[in-house]
Amino acid sequence: MEQTDNFAYLLPFIFLVFGTIFLIADRWSYGSARYWGLGYVLSSFGFAFPIIGYALPFSVQAVIANALFFAAFLLYGQALLVRFKRPYLFLPRLSFALVAFAVVCWFILGAENLRSQLAIGDSSLAILLAMSIAAVWRFTRSLIDRMLVVMASLVVIETMVRVTVLLVSTSAGNFESLDQFLSSEYAFLMQVTASIVGFIMALTVLGSVVSDVVMGHRDAAERDPLTGLLNRRGFEQALPTARSGAFPAGAVIIGDIDHFKQVNDRFGHAAGDHVIIGFAQILRANLKSVAIARFGGEEFVAFLPGSSLAEAAQKAEQARLGFEAMSWHAHGVDGLITASFGVSMTAPGDHFVRDAIVRADACLYSAKNAGRNRVVSEGQRPPEGPPPLRIVS
Repeated sequence: MEQTDNFAYLLPFIFLVFGTIFLIADRWSYGSARYWGLGYVLSSFGFAFPIIGYALPFSVQAVIANALFFAAFLLYGQALLVRFKRPYLFLPRLSFALVAFAVVCWFILGAENLRSQLAIGDSSLAILLAMSIAAVWRFTRSLIDRMLVVMASLVVIETMVRVTVLLVSTSAGNFESLDQFLSSEYAFLMQVTASIVGFIMALTVLGSVVSDVVMGHRDAAERDPLTGLLNRRGFEQALPTARSGAFPAGAVIIGDIDHFKQVNDRFGHAAGDHVIIGFAQILRANLKSVAIARFGGEEFVAFLPGSSLAEAAQKAEQARLGFEAMSWHAHGVDGLITASFGVSMTAPGDHFVRDAIVRADACLYSAKNAGRNRVVSEGQRPPEGPPPLRIVS
């Protein structure tokens, strides 16, 4: 059957090309491209094996081709779980695949029933992929996420429909040899539908991989590599947009590590990096804002939308106390390290958060001038207190 022969060559080529593209994209992607790529490459060899291994007995061809397809669908499911950051479910998925593959092998080598082998094999692959779809479908956020899950679901539906057509339209004696199967209408239907669905699925996966690469580079450009917090650019991107010419209400907190130069000078820059990381962790835990940034050196800025001045000052105080209580002995630093904070509110006339940052920065300098290791809020007189805690050797 000429059409079937054409598809027999076309389908492996389509899958191999996309698989190679995904594996190349894995160099710039930190997500699922590797698993998609390996899955598509294995599928291409599975479809091509009747051509590649034509000299082998049909039973051997069938066992190897099914092994390739089961491995490919395990990888497809893994790719979905990795992309959506869900538990891998590796043991239950692998167990199901091994049991199903064993049953398929029995129909190939023992019962020698090609029709049952096709039906059980294809339906098992659909179930294997459906297990991962069920674990991720509630966690779709973007349009490309939804498209990816829909296309994966379409692969499952197409496979089950094809199995139903096989069972309804054929009997056990229809496929007694490989030649009869390859010349059957079912083989042609399988090649056509697999080509169409596989191609559309590959385009969707390609879109998700490109999206992941772009978002990964964007995230790298907007984050401080040492702390994982936003940098100045990322901070501005994370802020809410101004409406009616005024910036949304909220509080700005600026935190600065006291005498940080002494840490670097006395204990080394590696110890200083650990102190900065620890300060970032304290800020993340206590301020709980999506807009916390390292503006440079030891200075950090946070915007708390909708927060009052008193609430922001309380959170800054909690962060100050938490940082003061941290121990640095594991990093070769003896003694205590403290931080000072300035807190301000956005005002009706502010057109951007930098207006409030300027006022918070003035409060920070007031805290420094008053002895450090304290929180000063906008409009507040710097409190008097005990001498600042200093690093001791």
